[in-house]
Amino acid sequence: MSATLFHGGRIHVRTGASAEALLARDGRVVSVGKAADLARDASRAERVDLRGGLMTPGWFDAHVHFMWWGFQMAELDLRACRTLEEALAVIGKRSRELEAGRWLTGGRFDKNNWGRWPTAKELDSVTGGRPAVLRSRDGHSRWLNTAALRAARIGRDTAIPEGGTIFRDSSGEPTGIMQERANELADRAVPAATEADCDAAISRAQQEAFARGVTGVESLEQASSYAAFKRARERGSLAARVVMGIPHRSLASSIPTTGTPPQIRDVGKFDFDAAIEGGIRTGDGDEWLQIGHVKFFSDGALGSQTAALEEPYEGTNDRGILTIDPLELRADVARAAAAGLAVAIHAIGDRAVRVALEAIAPTRVTSPTLRQRLEHVQLVREDDLGRFGALGVIASMQPIHCTSDRDLADRYWGPRRTPRAYPWRTLLERRAVLAFGSDAPVEPIDPLLGIHAAITRRRPSDKDAWFPKQCLTLDEALHGYTAAAAYATGRDREWGTLEPGMRCDATILDRDLATLRDDELLEAKVRATITDGVVRFADGLA
Repeated sequence: MSATLFHGGRIHVRTGASAEALLARDGRVVSVGKAADLARDASRAERVDLRGGLMTPGWFDAHVHFMWWGFQMAELDLRACRTLEEALAVIGKRSRELEAGRWLTGGRFDKNNWGRWPTAKELDSVTGGRPAVLRSRDGHSRWLNTAALRAARIGRDTAIPEGGTIFRDSSGEPTGIMQERANELADRAVPAATEADCDAAISRAQQEAFARGVTGVESLEQASSYAAFKRARERGSLAARVVMGIPHRSLASSIPTTGTPPQIRDVGKFDFDAAIEGGIRTGDGDEWLQIGHVKFFSDGALGSQTAALEEPYEGTNDRGILTIDPLELRADVARAAAAGLAVAIHAIGDRAVRVALEAIAPTRVTSPTLRQRLEHVQLVREDDLGRFGALGVIASMQPIHCTSDRDLADRYWGPRRTPRAYPWRTLLERRAVLAFGSDAPVEPIDPLLGIHAAITRRRPSDKDAWFPKQCLTLDEALHGYTAAAAYATGRDREWGTLEPGMRCDATILDRDLATLRDDELLEAKVRATITDGVVRFADGLA
């Protein structure tokens, strides 16, 4: 039997409860309390001095695309490019470095920084005939060059999938930009990654997650990701807790799924229909890898101006895109509930949030124990703010989106709507559960960034908070990354707090966040990350 006594700092046991020390044995918390009392009970335990730091329940990221993030860390990244010219220079350099015949992928470009959408011809000028498919920062748009358009057989006569868009010039030719459910036309043309590529991406992502204090994730991806997680589990290398979402439709389907890296392909059948046929239910699996929610998309994103709105984007007649027919969504959510499958519906705009809530509402009567979720929830109608609590629908949100996208929200949603944007405080006051995450690789997996955003609602460079009445307290922000995330995945009896009997999953920081000013929060460093009582990452742990 192995035992460890953590002492010398503050133990954040759960919201409103702290202790001086914690005793863990064989992967579980045995007791918490005063250091002197626990020291007497654990004379032979290994001792870990927190050196004035903070130990919290392990941080869980409730919404990531884990393998995609692992791939993206090794791919082209255009986030820092403030102009199109700068981006083209970076793309050209990357293209020249790649071996002949390899496609250029990656991206994370933000056309909002450039003032317009780029074109295939501009991409042609720096890619030398190499096919290139680049994703927007939010993952909801693609930028292709002529070689990629040709390889994907996208031309003037290509039909536009319902719920998608292909940009065309005045002559009817594709410009190189497509959005939402049209993205599959590009994605399916890119050569597939190998199993070894996928395994390396998972390993890379896990190492980086541990360095950021993350002990587990719910990953919302395709079958190849699930297959890679299973291989890691079988090898014994999976040390983070993974809840694997089920795609509504696989990439092999005639109706595409957005937000998936183009170089990743399905391995076997792992989607909504296959789950129902195979009798798979939410919660199946073990303590390291289990089945999570069925992931639906109801709209696009703010950055691409495809989030579905009740009223048009400022200065336009455009209301965004509903990526699924509301009646189809309602029918499939009902099918999922009847089969014991909880759902997580991507809904960013206020129209999409309304449609998603209406789809889930009947299941609160038929399947009340399912932990149903809406993802992102960035703009909410006044009439819907109380429906999350009333229906028991979890708001799975990413605080960093608020601060990253505040300028876009001001520009495209305007002053009448932005008071209803990212409404964390209002949702809490109306009894909603907030589960927090990052949406990596849209944003990095780094709960400290999210905690800072939730508490301050401003970027480090901002002078003032954006709608400060919606700010959260430190305890509320930590709750979103710990106990609420555990509740959202149905594992709240196993982890999410550091109470006796719970699994010893923990994040240790070099200082107590409760003693810091808002502008000091991002100076804190992760000192250790622990799952099942085992240290998976350490940097200065005594």
